[in-house]
Formats: sequence, C-alpha cells, structure tokens
Amino acid sequence: MLSREELRAALQDRGLSQVWLPAEQIGPETVNRLEGDLLQIDWELFDRQRKALRRSKERTLPVITPPTLVNPSKKDGSLEQSAAREMGEAALREGGVAILTVAGGQASRLGFEGPKGAFPLGNISGASLFQIMAGQIRRMREVYACNLLWIIQTGPGNHEETKAFFEKRNHFGLGAASMRFVCQGTLPALSPKGQLLLTAPDKLFRNPDGHGGVYRAMKMSGTLAELRKLQVHTLFYCQVDNPLAWIGDPVFIGHHLQQEARMSVKVVEKTNPTEKVGLVVADGDRNTCVEYSDLAEEIQAERAADGGLKYRAGNIAIHAFSLDFMEEMAEANLPLHLARKEIYCLSSDGVTLAPRDGVKFESFVFDALPLARKSVVQLALREEEFAPVKNREGVDSIQTSRESLTARSKDWIEIAQIGAPFTLSSKVVEIESGLCLGPADLTSRKQSLEWFCNNQILGLKRRVDG
Repeated sequence: MLSREELRAALQDRGLSQVWLPAEQIGPETVNRLEGDLLQIDWELFDRQRKALRRSKERTLPVITPPTLVNPSKKDGSLEQSAAREMGEAALREGGVAILTVAGGQASRLGFEGPKGAFPLGNISGASLFQIMAGQIRRMREVYACNLLWIIQTGPGNHEETKAFFEKRNHFGLGAASMRFVCQGTLPALSPKGQLLLTAPDKLFRNPDGHGGVYRAMKMSGTLAELRKLQVHTLFYCQVDNPLAWIGDPVFIGHHLQQEARMSVKVVEKTNPTEKVGLVVADGDRNTCVEYSDLAEEIQAERAADGGLKYRAGNIAIHAFSLDFMEEMAEANLPLHLARKEIYCLSSDGVTLAPRDGVKFESFVFDALPLARKSVVQLALREEEFAPVKNREGVDSIQTSRESLTARSKDWIEIAQIGAPFTLSSKVVEIESGLCLGPADLTSRKQSLEWFCNNQILGLKRRVDG
C-alpha cells in the first residue's frame, strides 16, 4: 500500500489533486477518511480505465466462423457422451469439482427488495432461486457421495444480506462449512474527462466491477488457494437468475476434462436473428464471444446448410473452468467495458449532490474465452436448461421462467411415469427442490420413495423400508 506522500504524488501525477478539496474544506478527519478510500485504488488498473476512456468507440471484429458444437447432455446417447458422463461423475465423486454461482445483483427490477437469489420463483411453494439451486446441490451430494463445495459470489450491495438469508434458513441443510461467500470488487467511476467522482467529501463513487471480476475476487478472498489445497481442479459456473441451470452437469464437465479444456461454455440454439444474446463464435483456433449488437444484421440472419442460423450459439453464462486457468485470469488484464450514464454524486461545487455525466467500468467473464487455448462449446436444450428471470414482465420475465419450470416438471413426471395422485393436466406443477436431478433420477427413486402431492407439488414423503 502507498504511503501518504506516495498517494499524494500518484494523484498529482494524474491531475487528480482536486479530489481533496471538498474534504479539506471540512477538516482533517474527513481528509483522513478520504485518504483511506483513495488508498484502495489499484493505480495500474485505474490507468487502464483512463486508457479505455480515451480509446476509439469503434471495435474491430475478428474474422469469425461458427464454433464446433458438442451435442446436448440429455439428447445424445452415444458412446462419446457416455464416456464424458463417466469422467464427469468420477470427478464429482472424487471431490475434484466445486460450484460457483454469481449472485451479486438485487431484485429491484423484479419489484422485490433484496438479493436476486432471494426472489421467490417457485410456482406454488414460493421457493427462492437460492433454494432451487441449493436443492440440486444437496441431491448431487447424495448421488455422488461427495462434499460438493458451493461458492456464491455476492456484490458489495448484497453481501451481508445474502449471508444472513442463508443463515436464517440454516443454509438449506447444506451446512455452513461447505459454503463460501465471496464479494466482488469495485472500480471507481470517472467523469468523461477522467476525473474521480465523489458520493460524499470523504467517499469515492464506486460501482461493482462486473461478472468478469469473479476471477480476481476468487483470488483476493483466498478461495482459489483453498480450492488448491482441497484438490479441486474444476469449477462449474452459473448465474443465479437461471433456475433451469443444470448445476454440475457431469456430461459437460466430462467433455471439458476429456478435451483438457481451460474454459468451456454452454450455449442454446438461437432461432431468431434478433434475439438479444451474445454469440459464441470461432476466431481461428480459439473460441470467443461477441455481442449481438456488434454483428451486422445480415450476418446475424445468415443461414447454414441445415436451414438454421449460421451463427446460432447463444451464450447462456454457464461455464466450466480449470482451476489453473481461473488463477491465470485473476492476473489477466481483461478488457474494460464502459457504460456512460448519469451518476448521482457531488456536483462541481463539492457540496451538493446532483446527477452528473459519468462513466462506469466493468469486465465480462466471457472475455477470458479467447485466452483459453482449448475450450469446449456444448449445446444445451433451451427448454431443459435456460429460462432466466431478468424482467418483471415480457421477455425473460417472472412469468416466462415459471412457465418453463412447470413445463420441464411435467416432462420429467411424464417420463418417470409418476401416477396418481399427480395431475399433469393442472396448469401449474412443481417438483420439490432437491427431489431429483432429472427424469432418470426421478425414475430411479420410484421404488424407494413414497410421494406426496400437496397442491400439485411433488415431493418426498418418507423412505420405504427394504
């Protein structure tokens, strides 16, 4: 950490000395508090922020081709898929896998106060997004007889609230010792001219550093070092707003391990050229992700020989990482993305708060993909694995996500041939969180379990002796 004199020099060298003025007008204690905040700045990263602010807005896109796609885990019963499943399941049983869920956002866009993971999405039970995922992890521990570690990346605005949410619910039976809460970092926002902004005379305006900050947060928290000691070699990554995510999919993990991949990605087939999702494409011998807005409409609309879109691999933010690669990315200079917007902060008079033009910076987790010398791109069935809840109404909304949960539950129950007292003709159906990992698991439990049906919720009643 810099000394007081070095901090003053760092600010002066960058033309930022005016940041002291509001604090100096109040007194030494305020100056000391501001100094403590300024000492947290990573000056190498700050200089990259200013460089990104000055660079051209135009992006030069690579020469792209469609990526090689692996078949969905539940669609292809080939020997290759079976071998991948066996390898993935072995890694799970041996304790070589950990789950990483990004959950740094608030649910304000859904009309709910609290962390997004606390949002009650269950069609009938009101189970939260966290509870739905916790059930999967609990069942995986049963099936694979492992102590599967669950790491949740929080944000500075919901870290303590998220921890309290789990503590109040006894960590959904998972045990506090097998969970980790890692808070993502922040970056100072800047004025369009590269000046620091203040929310108070003694406090910088900061914003979360984006989901790409997960690499550094995992290192700074000591979690990567802990995983190394636990002999974890693979991390399965997903975001909390997708309740259909197949957490720890052994087939996906198996393909990742078979190919000795550094970072792998699941995608869904994009059927509409105008769908607003990032695209995974090939750039030479590396895969990369491009924003849909960066591709010309005619490129997005191109068709392949089978009649589908040529560029169809829609990114759904499900990844597998080797621990080695995540450690490398914690030190990498991933691109900084700019968001220009009004920021409520101290005005130029240094006294009043007012909206000012500002620039927020963040990095994206998928920007590491082209840095992986080997990666697997696997298709996922949209109806099985992707139904994000991002909006209160409309596309990717509470309603569409719940409808997808109901549709998948009905499919699983029908495949497993669960009979009375369950009524598939009901408009709303729910499978109790943690009851099964899929239709095959549900089928396997038919002979050893009795079911209860409470208001169309299928769940475990009791174990049957023998």
